[in-house]
Amino acid sequence: MKIFKALSVLLIICLALTSCTRAPGKINELTVVQALFIDSKEGKTKAEIQYLRLASSEDKKGGADKAGLVYGRGKSISRAISDASRRISDEFFFGQNKIVVFGMSYAKSSIDKGIEYLLKSKASRPDVIAAISESDTEDIIKSSANSTEIPAESIYKLLRLGEKNGQCAAVTVCDLLNLYNDETSDIYLSVLKADKKQVMCGGIAVFSNEKYAKTLNEGETLGFLLLKNRVKNAQTEINTASLGAVSLKITGARAKKSVEVKNGRIYFCADLKLKCEINETQLPIGKRLSEDEYAIIREACEEKIKALCFGTVNECFNNESDPFMTARYLCKEDAALYNSLKSSWRENLKNIDVKVEVEAEIIKL
Repeated sequence: MKIFKALSVLLIICLALTSCTRAPGKINELTVVQALFIDSKEGKTKAEIQYLRLASSEDKKGGADKAGLVYGRGKSISRAISDASRRISDEFFFGQNKIVVFGMSYAKSSIDKGIEYLLKSKASRPDVIAAISESDTEDIIKSSANSTEIPAESIYKLLRLGEKNGQCAAVTVCDLLNLYNDETSDIYLSVLKADKKQVMCGGIAVFSNEKYAKTLNEGETLGFLLLKNRVKNAQTEINTASLGAVSLKITGARAKKSVEVKNGRIYFCADLKLKCEINETQLPIGKRLSEDEYAIIREACEEKIKALCFGTVNECFNNESDPFMTARYLCKEDAALYNSLKSSWRENLKNIDVKVEVEAEIIKL
């Protein structure tokens, strides 16, 4: 009997915590949300909601798109969504929502309100991915609609794959919660950019105390993701005096971060271990690399990644942004020093010295 009661309690808890709680009505009586786009427009918040058109006789004939779009405006995200609900015939269901994209103007002026919405709204879930549009969200909506039947799914996959390849970060609501609740750490979000045909990764935007600070370029983005242990398969190219350009594929990367305090100076330390494969060289076909040539490639790789990571951390610190949770490492090393600097932590970031060590293994194929 006790075991039965315990299992019943666990079942109730699981049902209460699940994000996909049962929605009223049948699934074909709901507007199944796939993506939420938030921007600023004429002093108000604009919400554009991309939803899935469920199968119908018209769909089967190829006469209707699989994704629909509805918009609303209001003083807040919730009010804008409520306004959008007046333009549809079925209730919104956010249980299948995959992404939330903020326009750059909204991100620069009101990202704190956007994050608050993601963390507190019942319509949000821990695994929803958040990102920023390089310009207005309308550019992302139009471009993605031209390239796929279900644009939200395409953008979701782009962010997931981009993270593995060192081009962007698939930042979830759960990731934001860990950073947002830490008073000395800063959030970061991937930037999406678009042309008339497609949506692309556009780097990573870092923030300082919920204020936009800077968008990292391609090289800085790779360094950032390596330090955050979010890279699986990334491409990079090195140049050597004797071998010319060499293309490498990073197949494994692990960064260990820490903080040291010596003679009153604070050092942010990062030790990276990489595994790389050689994709392409300028050597003649059939010529094998010697041990000395492998050593040249390894050293050049280590120097390049070291420079990328060093420059990325300094760029963030100089813009008073700490997405690496450096203060937490300092607290473990010297709690008294951490407490003395906590209230003005971001102003002190530019005084921190950066030390990066890289050890690369070139896999011989």
